[in-house]
Amino acid sequence: MAKSQTKAKITKPPVAAKTADAATTATTMTQDLRLIPLDQLELSPLNVRKVAASAADDTELLASIRENGIKQNLVVHVLPDGKFAVDAGGRRLKALKQLANDGIIPNDHPVSCLVEDEQDAIVTSTTENLQRAAMHPADQFEAFAQMIAEGRKEDDIALKFGVSVDLVRRRLKLARIAPELIEQFRGGEMTLECVMAFTLTDDHDRQMTVWNAVKDSYHIHPQSIKRQLTETAHSASSSIGRFVGIKAYEAADGVLLRDLFDDNAAAHMENPELLERLAVEKLQDAAKTYDADWKWVEVHLAVDYGAFRSFGRVYPQDIEPDADLLAEENHLMAREEELALANDGANWTDAEADEYHAIEPRLREIEALQKARQPYAAADQAIAGCVVTIGHDGTLRVEKGLVRPDDIPVVQEEAKDAVDDGNQASITRPNVTLPTSSAPVPVSDPATTLRKADGISASLADDLRATRQHILRAHLAADYDVAFDAMLYALCEQALSHSYGTEALNISISPFLAQNRETIHPDSVAQKMLDALEQDLAIEWMTLEKPDDFRAMSALPMTQKQSLFAWAVGSTIKPQLLSDNHPTPIIEEIGARLDVDVAACWRPTASTYWGRVNKGHAVSMARKLVGDDYAEERSRERKGDIAAAMERAFAEQAAATEGFDAAVAFKTARWLPEGMAFQGIGDASETFNAPDNAVVTSAGGADQTTSSAEDAAPDALPAFLSETAA
Repeated sequence: MAKSQTKAKITKPPVAAKTADAATTATTMTQDLRLIPLDQLELSPLNVRKVAASAADDTELLASIRENGIKQNLVVHVLPDGKFAVDAGGRRLKALKQLANDGIIPNDHPVSCLVEDEQDAIVTSTTENLQRAAMHPADQFEAFAQMIAEGRKEDDIALKFGVSVDLVRRRLKLARIAPELIEQFRGGEMTLECVMAFTLTDDHDRQMTVWNAVKDSYHIHPQSIKRQLTETAHSASSSIGRFVGIKAYEAADGVLLRDLFDDNAAAHMENPELLERLAVEKLQDAAKTYDADWKWVEVHLAVDYGAFRSFGRVYPQDIEPDADLLAEENHLMAREEELALANDGANWTDAEADEYHAIEPRLREIEALQKARQPYAAADQAIAGCVVTIGHDGTLRVEKGLVRPDDIPVVQEEAKDAVDDGNQASITRPNVTLPTSSAPVPVSDPATTLRKADGISASLADDLRATRQHILRAHLAADYDVAFDAMLYALCEQALSHSYGTEALNISISPFLAQNRETIHPDSVAQKMLDALEQDLAIEWMTLEKPDDFRAMSALPMTQKQSLFAWAVGSTIKPQLLSDNHPTPIIEEIGARLDVDVAACWRPTASTYWGRVNKGHAVSMARKLVGDDYAEERSRERKGDIAAAMERAFAEQAAATEGFDAAVAFKTARWLPEGMAFQGIGDASETFNAPDNAVVTSAGGADQTTSSAEDAAPDALPAFLSETAA
């Protein structure tokens, strides 16, 4: 031969063959294994592969051999001219020849070859091509992940194995999948497409919940997995998603679900409560623009267009259009007609086509601008309002000039004449178009949406509302002057103004009783106040027969009558949070006049607050009022442990029990959930921004500067009750 060959003999294994197959294998193992120069090798005509592999597959193999060399020998037989025909390994031979042509290896590069008899060539070639199995994607993922852990880069892995960087990244994305699902994939229980669908979320518990829900289906489809993973999420392309925007949502720590294997797929916003809160806050900011001009302004996340038919309408006044906009409108309309008549679009240039298609949107803009210039009459705005909501296209929508049915006025003289004439239908309402639907007017409830993001459920809000009412009642029952004024106001409000729906008291004397009063009121400061007051009430007269009871009550000293009056009025005060929708300011004024210090009467505990809100809200408050280190420590705890820790941190004794400095302890001891404090009394959650020299609002409403918790801490009870309730 022209060039030397290295020859090696493979010995048989020590265990003798016991079957025909084993004997055949042993015989094969004794054949020559040689290092044959590359230029002595050529493709065998007996190789059964006739359909070439794809270019991508060949490229991957070429890259792998260039980086790693040949890991499996070729199988050849000797030709009459002394060269060797490759029966198995034709693609590897092709890759080696290419490397030689490229100058990467020499033409006589030694190649490991197993030499066999020519009569075995077809069997060998067929066996190799039929028995090969591609590496499982899960195994690829683990192999690639291990290499990444060892410090290799994605590009290096792709180059080393002759695969695309995209394939490496796709396999590494399987790291988001729960290990249990990877094993199901290995076992053939689901397809690769189904596994890929689970990468929408990193939450393994949620993945397993969805898998358990679909695994027994006759056919598991990737779309069914995606649908269940996103069933509580909003699409980023939805109206609310576009209104808030992905950037603002992620800036607020919102979790975005993306299909990692589909670059064109819509993202989903996984935290609907957060998304809705951001939308409401954005709508409320926009609504401020209209507060001064209209009788009322409401924010709605969504309103069916038909719901506006439940309102009456006032319309803007006609004024002369803006001359410049009118001239532009006339020019655009003339140009649009000119282009249409010229050739009806058949021979337009690209510039003409762009111009024509831009005209209609601009005409709509001009129409909106002209309409926005039209003013409403002040008298119409005094009875009408507007709804600020989200349009179907994700833009701000402001529906102005809406008149609630109760606000539609009747011209008294015309109404009287119509009644006298027996023609009730002729009663007119000036400047108002009547409702065209008798359906109830939609109710706005943004406060509930804002609370949901912090995990404040309707039941928790009810309990906070009841707690606040209980505290206010205790203070009102102790103050005859305020109770008398509140009752007199309520009486006059109904008897003289015929106004309904905004009164602070139930004149029917229907005491408010919280559903959970047995669990949220016992041993509270307010309950101690009420118990002390009740013990001193003069109620012996109530055991007498009528009218003796009335005579006995009338004979009571004025101070005892005042105590009875204040007690009865206190029981009728309605529950509300300042953060409710449209809270009546009368209750807030009553609370401010009584100097009700809610923080001194109630502290958030694990059972009354921290155990009932979400973890993110608790950690956020810890970060804001205590510090980052404390918040990070809480974030690693279970919810029950967080609730217990927050109860200690926000108690009056936090300085001693938690080791907080005086400024931090004072802040946490004064913090209240949004809406619990009364106006003018001070809410620590909003008041404290600096740790030292904090400015707080005193019980009397005046600002006081303090440098220590001891100097500024208010009394837990009013002075006249401090001994009784102690």
